[in-house]
Amino acid sequence: MKKNLISAILMASFLAGCVGGVAQLPATSRTASVTGGFVDETLSDEQNQTISEVSVGTVAYVTGIDADRGQMVASVGISGTPTVGAARTTGSGTYSTTYSYGVIDGITRTSSRISGYRGGESGTMTLFADFDTGILQGSSSELTVDGGVAGSTVSGIVTANYSYPGASGSLSGTLNGQIGATGIIATFHGHDENTVMAGGLVGTSP
Repeated sequence: MKKNLISAILMASFLAGCVGGVAQLPATSRTASVTGGFVDETLSDEQNQTISEVSVGTVAYVTGIDADRGQMVASVGISGTPTVGAARTTGSGTYSTTYSYGVIDGITRTSSRISGYRGGESGTMTLFADFDTGILQGSSSELTVDGGVAGSTVSGIVTANYSYPGASGSLSGTLNGQIGATGIIATFHGHDENTVMAGGLVGTSP
């Protein structure tokens, strides 16, 4: 994804120093509900994206600016009810997945403006799930999954390694989702003081 400078003039509520509305950090990430294939967020300069597998489901994510709170935002959610098959409690399996995520890096905030550089990565990755030990692992050059499985629930940590013109880095985030005999779907997101990231992965088991 090509680098894109995004910026916004902060709203009057921020400039006036309204304590209840001003965010301490200029960056945040979160999960949210999804309606009609779009994350339920109202942001300036939104960039909405989805990643899906027709037999499993869809993850939607968005990056943009909350000018009222003076923050760059990355938000993600799962659309509807995914289909991952019956829960597995023993044995192991591999899942062929596709992943995608968006990043805003180099975030700076002054008294009147917030800006950052937007990019992202996408690709494919094989995940290995050991249902006896509860381990879920996999990696590519752009994403590493160090997670766990408990019944049909996926959790853990991802590390996003991104590089696009003018910005590169690594950021960890929280992984959450569902897994079953036939599929896997999960969201992930994370942030620090000057970077936000959100995305997802979805795939099938042969």
